[in-house]
Amino acid sequence: MNYEKCMQDFLDYIELERNLSPQTLKGYRAELDLTLKYFKSHNLPLDIGEITIQHIRKYLTYVKKERNNSPASLNKKISVLRSFFNFLTNDDSYGIKINPTFRLSQIKKERKLPQILSLEESRKFLLGIKEVSSYPKRDYAIFLMFLHTGCRLTELKELTITSVDLQEKYVRFFGKGSRERIVPLLDQTCEALEEYLKIREPSIETNQLFLNSRGRPISKEIIAKTFKTLAQKTGVYKKGLSVHKLRHTCLTLLLKEGIDLRTLQEIAGHADIATTQIYTHVAQVDLKRQMNKHPLAKKIEDNLITE
Repeated sequence: MNYEKCMQDFLDYIELERNLSPQTLKGYRAELDLTLKYFKSHNLPLDIGEITIQHIRKYLTYVKKERNNSPASLNKKISVLRSFFNFLTNDDSYGIKINPTFRLSQIKKERKLPQILSLEESRKFLLGIKEVSSYPKRDYAIFLMFLHTGCRLTELKELTITSVDLQEKYVRFFGKGSRERIVPLLDQTCEALEEYLKIREPSIETNQLFLNSRGRPISKEIIAKTFKTLAQKTGVYKKGLSVHKLRHTCLTLLLKEGIDLRTLQEIAGHADIATTQIYTHVAQVDLKRQMNKHPLAKKIEDNLITE
């Protein structure tokens, strides 16, 4: 059966039955389109039943060497192709008995620790917003929400007034794959949102919670740009810091305070606890740094007092 027909069947399946987000669907389509273009340009089989693991390995070698794909990008391609062929293998109508991606292994990659703000820097940043922001009540509520709930940029941007319950003190997020989760709100966050709602003035009819300076739904780009400006003005900006790192900051600070990984996974909205475990590495780096302050860290001989 033709690759393009199978690809469209798969995309219809993940959109309708798995209910993946438009952004995720777009990513799957782009990966499968790239594979198709490579197969066409290199005269490889376009009949889905003739594709072997050797063909797929040639493609992965190509994107690694010619397109300089990182291990993370290669693993994404492997994951998409594996899902695609799993779908085809599980349906007898496609006539595929052996999944050609079955023996493909994920590529090991170095796990980089995320850039974060310290507790002191987080406090300095939040306090400084009220002094340097052109829209202090809105910006304070936005960045307090990031640091208190660990939400993603897209999740915050898409928040509606009805997704926040200030009486019961919780917020309802819709994360990756449209997965819903409820995160409790702290009193301080509720107060900040109440103050913002008092001055919120939409110029069009919209239920979106956070608005730009023209009273329209705020964009991710504006939030990111505002964060960088405020981080610079408050003196906490450093190379590699972005608004997404506020999520990492929140989750790391919670872990340091003793929250267990399963609870942290629920707050973060991670589908796999392995994703959450990277924060343990961040906490351990801080732990090692603190251990260097141990009174017996120096050589014992250096601390002896001679009589």
